[in-house]
Amino acid sequence: MLFDVRPKTSIKDLFGRKAEYLMFKDAIKKNRNFILITGPRRIGKTSFLYASLNEIVKEGVPYVVIDARAATSLNSKYPQKVIAEHIYKVLSGRSVLSEVISRVKGIKLGPVELELKDKFDLIDVFAELNKIGKVIVAFDEAQYLRFANEDLTKFFAWVLDALQNIILVFTGSQVGVLEKFLRLYDGSSPLFGRYNVRIVLPRFNPSESLEFLERGFKEVGMDVREEELLSAIKTLNGIPGWLVHYGVFRVDGLTHEEAIERVLEEAMTYVISEFKELSKLSPRYEEIMKVVAELSEGSGGVKFEEIRKKTKINPRSLRNYINRLIDYGFLEPTGHGRYRIPDPVMFRVFKRL
Repeated sequence: MLFDVRPKTSIKDLFGRKAEYLMFKDAIKKNRNFILITGPRRIGKTSFLYASLNEIVKEGVPYVVIDARAATSLNSKYPQKVIAEHIYKVLSGRSVLSEVISRVKGIKLGPVELELKDKFDLIDVFAELNKIGKVIVAFDEAQYLRFANEDLTKFFAWVLDALQNIILVFTGSQVGVLEKFLRLYDGSSPLFGRYNVRIVLPRFNPSESLEFLERGFKEVGMDVREEELLSAIKTLNGIPGWLVHYGVFRVDGLTHEEAIERVLEEAMTYVISEFKELSKLSPRYEEIMKVVAELSEGSGGVKFEEIRKKTKINPRSLRNYINRLIDYGFLEPTGHGRYRIPDPVMFRVFKRL
């Protein structure tokens, strides 16, 4: 079902991502061992990841997915322990995935004899995982691992060098933050210069958005006027997550206007929650976003100088604030020193604050 608010787990339910899936599948087939999956918030990265992996596993390549948000929420300073425990359960046959591995690879995993007392060791469990054969280890929203008390890029570099059967996959919404966490462009980083395959999940274009909504409503036997569909497309700008929620609200009996309003309300809660990390650092971030929302309506973006005049922030500090907002995906450059809020739903949120 297209209008299912849970992450998709089957490729048949994944709309508009066939090319990206084939790229992912081809990278796995070619034994590319360092893959990045990126895209804006609510674009469907988790759905794409699980749906693709559940298809690829049919061809004999099992996987482990680590939710970095969950790992860091359980142990923000030492998520390594949470990750190692999760993989240990797979290896010791105490997880659903261990059954999948047994079925796909034709082997039975017994208890793994590791000396894991007070501290689970990532190196040990990954080395054992490598013995299975080709295995995908995916870190969903990997940028959250930057809060760990150790530089995990050293560990990832070791995996890429020493464990030939492990394929590392990283997903991230905050693309700039993910890149800085992995330090891909830092000459002193263990991952600098590593060949990686990057799969970018774009927004749906208007035609794709229209087809998505039409198919979604057809699945539930519901007719919606074209004018309302076009209005939703314009407002939600090809973000699958928001389109799904619009569809669900309509199916649940809300009018077009009510459904749009509810999506915007949800977006406000979501964006404010995501924005908390920056707000704790400085109230300037929210001030800048409000100014961009105020000045960019009906235009292709706001000039740096216009933001500076309105906020009265000195140029050097303002550039630092703007660059971090870009890293987190709240702003994007449009060229010629202009910046805009990339998501129209996010735009409305900051317009209302």
